[in-house]
Amino acid sequence: MNDIGSYGLKIGRRTFVSTAAVLLGVMILAMILTQTVPTGMYERVVTDGREIVVPGSYVRTEHGRLQVWRLFTAPLEVFAGPDALTAIMIILSIMLIGGVFLILDKCGLLQYAMGLIINRFEKKKYALLAAVTLFGMALGSCMGLFEETVILAPITVSLAISLGWDALVGIGMSVLAVGFGFSASTFNPFTTGVAQRLAGLPVYSGLWLRGVVFVVVYAILLLFLYLYAKRIELDPGKSLLHGIEISAMGVSGAGDPAGAGDPADPEKSKRALAFFGFSLLAIAFYVTAGVFLPALSAYSMPVIALSITCGGIGAGLLSGYGRVFRDFGKGIVSFLPGAALLMLAMSVKQIIVSGGVMDTLLHYAYELVVGSNPLTSLMVIFLFVLCFNFFIGGASAKAFLVVPLLAPLAELIGLTRQSVVLAFCFGDGFSNMIYPTNAVLLIVLGIIGVPYTVWFRWTWKLQTALVAVSVVFLIFAHTAGYGPF
Repeated sequence: MNDIGSYGLKIGRRTFVSTAAVLLGVMILAMILTQTVPTGMYERVVTDGREIVVPGSYVRTEHGRLQVWRLFTAPLEVFAGPDALTAIMIILSIMLIGGVFLILDKCGLLQYAMGLIINRFEKKKYALLAAVTLFGMALGSCMGLFEETVILAPITVSLAISLGWDALVGIGMSVLAVGFGFSASTFNPFTTGVAQRLAGLPVYSGLWLRGVVFVVVYAILLLFLYLYAKRIELDPGKSLLHGIEISAMGVSGAGDPAGAGDPADPEKSKRALAFFGFSLLAIAFYVTAGVFLPALSAYSMPVIALSITCGGIGAGLLSGYGRVFRDFGKGIVSFLPGAALLMLAMSVKQIIVSGGVMDTLLHYAYELVVGSNPLTSLMVIFLFVLCFNFFIGGASAKAFLVVPLLAPLAELIGLTRQSVVLAFCFGDGFSNMIYPTNAVLLIVLGIIGVPYTVWFRWTWKLQTALVAVSVVFLIFAHTAGYGPF
């Protein structure tokens, strides 16, 4: 896995093995659930092309226990299940992006761009940290982007290392920020938008409180990143990645005998960078249009991948680099281990669904909510979605399972539907950035070279703080009668 070259989006052997081991343990846990939890199912109806659970329709079934040997075939079964198109799209998109970044690195364009940024912000780097983090959170909160933002990680990691920090800061101000923004949802169409429609609420109502949540979460994340960056700037030995080799393109060329990555012609580099920047502007226009035309959102990942591919290949040719297509192919091949990790991550849901226990887990939560007082019920909803997110990561898919069951109960148990939606959003998003079943997180950690164990050690206190903040906001929402319904 490490013989492709010294650059590009590649996954190191150590990172691959440690991450795969974690995922195998989670798959075994999922298989144990299929052997111990009773099987059952809810009836479903199709509304607007999506299946919605019918409340009160749960029945036990004679499903039969899932054969244990299917633990080993589950990664392949993903491509025959309902998530097959999503898996294929993510794999192909990120493989294309991997090819593009190897081109940009080899032709020296990344180094050239990093040099421009560093010269501009060398004395204002913490202002840059705050701005990039805010941008990342806005992408997740307002546009619902997540998988598509994998492209940001290599850029921000290279930037962070160039500014004297480490790869964790780079991931923190890009993908971590996007993930937290996704949950601190203001206009996120995949959490707030879908959940409010299913709950019978005006879409994007209750914005005032979600705006406050966004500001608080941003402040917590920025303080977390600032303190860590400041600490390792003063003493690099305090970095949790000290002694770990990181794939930071445009920063470390160790092991590259050809010395590739040195822009030979600044004028050509300017033209190439302008061309690539134009492709990024086209992506920004498309994503913004998707907010007003939701049908465009379904194609955002392939459109972004194709735009990046055209922009990267064009930029490489304009720079005068003579091995554009060869390195494009090498960059694609270097991502193959990432495809394997994605299959392992998605197989956890495949095991739970195939084992017939997913609806039973939903039913258990439903019974807990019915039998509790209002505030306890709200906390049960939050904690259930938080735990359920470990197995079912997709926000919209989870909303169609959970919200139709729980929203109609709101008035009966003394809750507002808006509070139920808020609990759903909190439970769905933040934990995506620590659960090993999140394929995007694993891919980012893999291509940068950050072991999952290091990531967990770095973020668990932050995640604990966000759980506490979520609870405080939910208590406030219930006490204030957070409406409109």
